[in-house]
Amino acid sequence: MMIRNLTGLLIVLLMPGLGTATARADDPWGGTWFTCEFAKSRTPPHDSCAMFDDEGFRFSDGRFTYVRLTESDETACRGEKVGQCFRRDRPAITIKTTDRGRLDLGPDRIKVRYLLCTQTFYFQDTEHYREIWPDEKRCFWARKRHFYIARYDGEVTQAP
Repeated sequence: MMIRNLTGLLIVLLMPGLGTATARADDPWGGTWFTCEFAKSRTPPHDSCAMFDDEGFRFSDGRFTYVRLTESDETACRGEKVGQCFRRDRPAITIKTTDRGRLDLGPDRIKVRYLLCTQTFYFQDTEHYREIWPDEKRCFWARKRHFYIARYDGEVTQAP
């Protein structure tokens, strides 16, 4: 439920098909990012983020965008929920997007403005994923949860 709330916010990027090499070289937040399927509230994923949840984000043009995979038949999802995850090495996906608010990216933090409150998140990169956590001063919609996300490297198509 929390992942839906903040994925719907930070859960609550925008150039479909943006090449990963270009995104990494020019923009550390470019591309499309997904949460790691097997991460928990404050526990990193046990699979090095090899499996993605079907919800993710884009961080671009000063906007925070919620992303949802439109089709998956993956059966190895948490809770045996078919289609609610996909393998990170999948070559191509189709997504739908929803704008979730204004975004301010800094060198060591993200600020998301949503429902009249601006929440600061900090982040740190690891070998397989980026960990994101909220500032101790939290908006009413933010929780203490840490997010473990990684950039999707395959081809992305925007659904109509």
